[in-house]
Amino acid sequence: MKDKYVGCEGETDKRIITKKLLDGEISEEKLQKYLSGLPDVSSCADEVTVE
Repeated sequence: MKDKYVGCEGETDKRIITKKLLDGEISEEKLQKYLSGLPDVSSCADEVTVE
């Protein structure tokens, strides 16, 4: 069975992750494990010049 990362997946921002960490919904260890498993997609980024 695949380990589920409840509270980490989906469109969440730092404020939501911080609240879930403070509320104990997710642990720092599980969050770090989830983040380290994400693919590196930096090669897909486009440079934007703002004038």
